[in-house]
Amino acid sequence: MEYTKHLAQFATQIQYADLPSQVIARAAELALHTWGVQLAGSTLPWGKAAYRYVMNEGTGTKSTVLNYGLKTSTVNAAFANGTFGHGFEMDDNHAATGVKGGCVVVPAALAVGEQKFSSGRDFLLAMVAAYEVMIRIGLSVHPALYNGPFHPNGTCGPFGSAVAAARLMRFDEATMLQAISIAAGHSAGLKEAPITGRGHLKRLYGGMAASSGVRSALLASEGLTGPVTMLEGEHGFCRAIGGPDPNLAELTRALGSDWQIMKVHYKVYAQDGFIQPMTEALERMVKRHGFGAGDIADIQAGTNRVAHTRVIGVIREPNDLTSAQFSANFSLALFLVKGGAGFHEYTDENLVDPEVVALSRKIHTYVDDEIEAEYQRTRPRGARITVRLNSGQTYTDCVPDLRAMTADDVDQKFRRLATVAVSEEKCERLIKTVRGLEEVRDVSTLVPLLSR
Repeated sequence: MEYTKHLAQFATQIQYADLPSQVIARAAELALHTWGVQLAGSTLPWGKAAYRYVMNEGTGTKSTVLNYGLKTSTVNAAFANGTFGHGFEMDDNHAATGVKGGCVVVPAALAVGEQKFSSGRDFLLAMVAAYEVMIRIGLSVHPALYNGPFHPNGTCGPFGSAVAAARLMRFDEATMLQAISIAAGHSAGLKEAPITGRGHLKRLYGGMAASSGVRSALLASEGLTGPVTMLEGEHGFCRAIGGPDPNLAELTRALGSDWQIMKVHYKVYAQDGFIQPMTEALERMVKRHGFGAGDIADIQAGTNRVAHTRVIGVIREPNDLTSAQFSANFSLALFLVKGGAGFHEYTDENLVDPEVVALSRKIHTYVDDEIEAEYQRTRPRGARITVRLNSGQTYTDCVPDLRAMTADDVDQKFRRLATVAVSEEKCERLIKTVRGLEEVRDVSTLVPLLSR
């Protein structure tokens, strides 16, 4: 089957009328959520560094860097805003693939949509097409992608941003195919960054993928081409990343009816996804039983084998904020001592807080057989937490998967994050406007609300 061609055809031909109402609402909510994460992320040291880089590259008149209001090229705007969106482990996530779409799709769509004066409906349609193509490509290379050295966003993200940009640029099927093909050549991103937790490189993966996809679409618009079998070919993306026998059928299975965008969730805490259910279990136990950090003798945190041996169980003594957000024992201690594990708790000061550090050394992860068995079946992000108090009392709780946030939860998270950069008045206007994004006639009118 000509899978690359089939996906290009889908991304080109799908119409707004084809989208169920819940898919439209989810896309608008994902845009709102992403812009909140981006606004907060723009104020962090690596976000500021990305902004300085783009500023030094020169200004322009096309696309805007959020918060700062700088006009620059579409590629550079996507890079900066994508970096903001992936810069603090608060973005959305598709659990089965680990692909985080908001930080690549939304920056690309805004960078091009602002330039093209795209309508809200066109913007949402581009988002949905991008999410569906990107996630299905992720599904086709699992579990090899997740078990291998490549990062899901670095590899799959360029496809999402390329499709979003290409759709808003109104490509025909042949040019859309070339954008997808060229995007495959931009696939990159290695897990050495998150697994070691060292340096800022992991923070850039969203921006790198967002800008690569926009660049791919721009190159395709100029007539540059790539292989038309770039996904399914013998030496194409799926076999390069997914091994000799990738799940090619996932590329098109129930395409246009089984909406992968509806399977995207939001992070409650500013930490790796495997840690999220652990923190939720602790939050439930603290509310139920009323113990505090000083009452704890030790904690055992059960998870799946991949998480324990290759991700969140590896970093015991984090030395910067990146490693802290990928350290299960530190993150759980932070929550218990500071009463939260969000944007405002992961700080350099708390990284060396004696009480947090001391408690983190009493917390250990292990492979829970039941959690591991379920992970092998359906890839949920489950965890089991056992807390033993100094009194000898023991409590256990199991969270089988990630928490589903309500619309009100998302609005509240947006408020907490967006007001780090913009006024409360702009924040409320954004919530109202973006929740009704399909009625917006020109998405460029949102830009002043997304800047200081």
